[in-house]
Amino acid sequence: MVTIKDVAQAAGVSPSTVSRALNDSPLLREETKARILRIAAELGYERNELARGLVLGTSGAIGLVVPDIANPFFAELTRGVGERAHARGYGVVLCNTDGDLERERSYIRLLRRKRVDGLILATVTADDPYLKLLALSHTPFVLVSRRSQQVEAPYVGVDDLLGGKLAVEHLVELGHRKIGFIGGPPDVRCSQERFQAYQDTLRRHRLPLRKGWVKFSDFTQAAGYQAGRAMLARKTRPTAIFAANDVTALGVLRAAEELGLDIPEDLSLVGYDDISFAGLPRIELTTVAQPSFKLGQLAADWLLRMLSGKPPRQSVKLLPPKLVVRETTAPPPG
Repeated sequence: MVTIKDVAQAAGVSPSTVSRALNDSPLLREETKARILRIAAELGYERNELARGLVLGTSGAIGLVVPDIANPFFAELTRGVGERAHARGYGVVLCNTDGDLERERSYIRLLRRKRVDGLILATVTADDPYLKLLALSHTPFVLVSRRSQQVEAPYVGVDDLLGGKLAVEHLVELGHRKIGFIGGPPDVRCSQERFQAYQDTLRRHRLPLRKGWVKFSDFTQAAGYQAGRAMLARKTRPTAIFAANDVTALGVLRAAEELGLDIPEDLSLVGYDDISFAGLPRIELTTVAQPSFKLGQLAADWLLRMLSGKPPRQSVKLLPPKLVVRETTAPPPG
């Protein structure tokens, strides 16, 4: 590996002069600086960022923790974070928890040991006790998509109460009176709020809320399939289902197909997120759209402002969701 001493010897200057050139010091003449940088490039010199970070107190990297990178929503969110971080000269260390709380805590401890400059977290449960310890550590962090009830931390997300209302109101307007709900983990705030909107909308229209028509599971296709099959196999089944994310809705589609139900003739279905798969020709899922890429951008913007000593102008930013009507919803049969 080429060192500063190697560059100094080739350039006929001292190592301290090479260091000044690499750090763009105004104490050096521009022609001297340019010559040293040219020689360093020719020799293949690469800066030791770890050592530099120890001196400057920064790593030049931020940590991003997500629950399921296979979910296109989080893939797009990650792209948004990466775009903003790269533009500011930061790297992103991505950790995927698969929805496991202990793995989340382990990754956060690992990222802190690696001295990342800050964290963006999209995995927390509503009452995650580890966030209190993280807040006490003075590590800058921003929550995105999933909000905590335990700490007042900067949060970027979507208005899930409004999003849930849009989904259920659409089904009611089509004439549905038997509407089921399949949510994500019950201890995740976005799942709680989408369920709250479901309850409130049914109550407002004086529609029944039946225990057998409500299921909570993981935000996965397999969980959506299992919950959907159990709900649709009942003697009295709903004519419509609001699935609290699109991946879950894909599982419900599979369950309905296996049970011989046509969508939307026998069952209407609304998802949430508007992932890239939702608009494919053979799916055409009606859904509530979240601007996932923009959420990632905003979360990164907020964290980078914090790292530059400028806290966000507000502590909570809720973006408006939008109902996207496609081919999986129609009036109920009969």
